Amino acid sequence: MQSLMIKILGIPLALILANFLFKSVDFQFVQPFIWITAVLAPIGVLMEYIMVPRISYNKQLAVDFASTFILVYLLGLILPGVSISLWGALLVAIIITLMEALVHKHLISDHLDHSYR
Repeated sequence: MQSLMIKILGIPLALILANFLFKSVDFQFVQPFIWITAVLAPIGVLMEYIMVPRISYNKQLAVDFASTFILVYLLGLILPGVSISLWGALLVAIIITLMEALVHKHLISDHLDHSYR
C-alpha cells in the first residue's frame, strides 16, 4: 500500500517536472496526468509484487524502465492533448525509474512485510 501511495504522488510530479523541463513532453490538459498515473501506478505495484522477491535490483530497474518507456509513449499517442516524442518518453521513463529506484531501495532495506510474500 505504501508503494502505491508513493507512485500515485510521484508519477504526476515526475510528469509535471518533465512537462516543464523538456520540450519533447507537452501536456495541454490535466486529464492525461491522471490517466497515465492510473495506468502506471497499479501496473508498477503489480510488477513489484512479482519481481521484488524473485529478481535482482538491477533487473527490476531495467524492467521498470522498459515498461514505463513503452507505456508512456503509447499513452502519449492515445490520449488527447498529449505530445510526447520517443525522446520525451525516454526522459520521462528515466525520471520515473529514478523514483522507482528509491522506492525499491526503501522496500528492500527496511524489509517491509508487504504482501510480496
